[in-house]
Amino acid sequence: MANRLMFIALILAAATMAGVPAHSAALKDPERARQIAILNLDRDDGHTLYRQVVLVTCRYAAGTGRHVCQSRPVKKEIENVIVDINDDKVDEISLGIITAPPSEKNMAFLQQDFHEPGRESDQWMYFPAMKKLKRIISQSDGSPKTGSVFGSEIAYEDAEKQHAVNYDYSYEGTETVDTRVCDKIIALPKKAHQPKTSYSKEVVWIDRESRIALKKEVYSRQGTLAKTFFRKDIVKTDGVWIDKVLIVVNHQSRTMSMEKTIRLAVNIPLDPEIVTNRALNDVSFRESIMRTVRHKAR
Repeated sequence: MANRLMFIALILAAATMAGVPAHSAALKDPERARQIAILNLDRDDGHTLYRQVVLVTCRYAAGTGRHVCQSRPVKKEIENVIVDINDDKVDEISLGIITAPPSEKNMAFLQQDFHEPGRESDQWMYFPAMKKLKRIISQSDGSPKTGSVFGSEIAYEDAEKQHAVNYDYSYEGTETVDTRVCDKIIALPKKAHQPKTSYSKEVVWIDRESRIALKKEVYSRQGTLAKTFFRKDIVKTDGVWIDKVLIVVNHQSRTMSMEKTIRLAVNIPLDPEIVTNRALNDVSFRESIMRTVRHKAR
C-alpha cells in the first residue's frame, strides 16, 4: 500500500511539473527579471535614427586581459538608418550601407523587425555588383542563422530583435559597469526557442537609467563563454539614450569588432522610402534623401 501511494505521489508531482522548464526551480525572481528585460528590449530608441559609423574588426592577443588588435584591422565605414513603421505587423526597418572601402561600397544589410511575439526578424544582404537582394535564412527549419553582418563579429542572430517571450529570466542583483548601476539578469532560451539560437545562456547587465545593456555575455550550446558585448559612451540625444560604441569580443576565434558612431541624428524627419528596395537599387534616389539627413547629423 505504501509503495502504491508513493507511486501515485510521483505521478501527481510529474503532472504538476508538466510544461515547467527544468531550470525553473533555480530562477530567482523571474517576473522582476522579465520586466527588466522588457524595459531593455522595448526601450525608446527614437522614431528615426541615423548614424555614420566606423566598423573595425581584428584578431586580438589572448591571455593579456586586454583586447588589443594583434592583426591588421579591417576597417569599414557605414551609414545606418532606422525607421519606425509601427503598422499592424512591422515594428521597424533598419538599413546599413557600406560607404568605404570602394571595393565594398553600396553593399547593404536590411532588417525588418516585427511586433508579433517570438517572430524572428527578416534579413537581407544587398550585393550592388549583381544588383541582387539575397534573403538570409537558416540552413534548416528551426536552426539558427549562420554568418555575420559585413564580416564582423556581429552575427545575424546578434542583430535580430529579441522577444522576451522566448526566454526564462532570473534576477541576479545589481552590479556597477563603467560607473553605472546595472540590474544583472540571466536569460535562458525556452525549449521551443533553443534550436533557433546558438546560445544556451545570456548574462546581461542593464543600466538602470538608460535601460541599455552595457554588457552581455553569451554562452555556447556547450556552456562555454562565446562572446561578450560591451556598449560604451552612453549619451542622451534629443531625449533618447544612445550608445555610441559597441564592442563585440569573440572568445572562441579571438577576434573582436568595434563599431564607433562618428555622427548621429535622432528623431529627424525621414522619408520611409529610404528603407525600401528602391533605395538599394537607385543610388541617386537614395542620395537625394541622405544628403538632407547628413546635414542634420552631429
